[in-house]
Amino acid sequence: ACNRNKKEAQGVNIAAFERWIGDYGIARGLAHKKLSTETMAEKIAVVGAGPAGLSCAFQLARRGYPVTVFEALAKPGGMLRYGIPAFRLPRAVLDAEIAAIARMGVEIVCSHAVDSSGLQDIRKRFDAVFVGVGAHQGIELDLQGEQAANVFSGISFLRQVNAGEIPEIGDQVIVAGGGNTAITAARAARRLGAAVTIIYRRTRAEMPTLDREIEHSLLEDITIRYLVAPLGIRIENGRAAAVQCVKMEPGTADERGRRSVAPVPGSDFELPCTALITAFGQRPETAGLGIATNPAGWLRPKANWSLEEGLYTGGDVLGLALVTTAIGHGRMAAEQIDADCCNRRFRNSGTREVVSHEALRLEFYPDQQRNENSSVPIAGRCTNGLDLEADLGITEEQFIAEAQRCMSCGLCFECRQCLIFCPQRAIEEFPDNPTGEVMYTDYTRCVGCHICSLSCPCGYIRMGMSNEL
Repeated sequence: ACNRNKKEAQGVNIAAFERWIGDYGIARGLAHKKLSTETMAEKIAVVGAGPAGLSCAFQLARRGYPVTVFEALAKPGGMLRYGIPAFRLPRAVLDAEIAAIARMGVEIVCSHAVDSSGLQDIRKRFDAVFVGVGAHQGIELDLQGEQAANVFSGISFLRQVNAGEIPEIGDQVIVAGGGNTAITAARAARRLGAAVTIIYRRTRAEMPTLDREIEHSLLEDITIRYLVAPLGIRIENGRAAAVQCVKMEPGTADERGRRSVAPVPGSDFELPCTALITAFGQRPETAGLGIATNPAGWLRPKANWSLEEGLYTGGDVLGLALVTTAIGHGRMAAEQIDADCCNRRFRNSGTREVVSHEALRLEFYPDQQRNENSSVPIAGRCTNGLDLEADLGITEEQFIAEAQRCMSCGLCFECRQCLIFCPQRAIEEFPDNPTGEVMYTDYTRCVGCHICSLSCPCGYIRMGMSNEL
């Protein structure tokens, strides 16, 4: 989505940029700032210490609320700890981020599962409750033999691996599925010494994962067989010995452009295996909470993130999405809880209008090479255990250079082009104004000639925007 793609086909390396800032903060012990020094009277409980729950707790603690988080597992983090291996998210980084949240005054109680009666008790003791239990249950396809000891759901396999309970998978692993869980499970199995083959019933273009994850997998000698679907499992001595497969062929596209697939008659074949990992999706374990769900078990809050008065929710328990989405849910729910506790209307800041490349003067910006992440050499990446981080990020010099590639789309970056070219001298500079709002127009001088708008490289100035400029 970065407009740099329209200039150089290389967007700003935002992920690496943000990672560098996070690592800088951890290394220097930087503390989060509270938004209020007041301690609120209302106590808030959070069920689930995953991305959504921790985000909600953090945002409420910033606003002065006493927050207690209840987590069923032995350590906090949710999918960040039990779904993402250390070679992608080092535990020292995760622990440091969670410790920073705890220092805000958040109490985290682990090994404390919450059922229906427990939730009722919590609701009596706290003024508001946020439920962020995620989606930790793997979906099965009801394949015959799926209950064999060496057949795992992707999510259960990753939980065992990340908890240090390494399962016996042998040296020939088949992973069925094409999403993030499938790719991550395959890369983990590869680091446990197995040869790994991923089977996916559609094509690479339709795999619901990031392209760079596919590339990492291929570099790590993981085989991906497209247009192949599992039919069953051949069992020998109570264990999976082979996956019975069928080749698929693409069909017609639906209204969303996604093509159907159908089995190729007579194309059945077997893939021998010492373990099978199935990654066909996940669902939440909400049945024991005593909360109304849709037929599939997902929670469905109102527009204000509430399920009922005093009970809120967010994160993967609403539907599978990115970690950043869950973090965003937690923040928005916290803002709503704060508004409700203060008996005031929640003011949604909304979203800033997305400025496309058509509104920019791309020729104003110099060509600058994208700063790519460095990584551990392929030869040693899969032979040094599960804790060796493969992606090493960018250096400080690269960080500074990458910051200079940002075109500040839709936000003034003080290039002074408008001030320089305004023939009426109607634009003045106020450095003490908030970032992005430094230039000010005197409308008693402005004649509406549009020169400022035409000279603005970042698309910030639009005619008729007197409330902003």
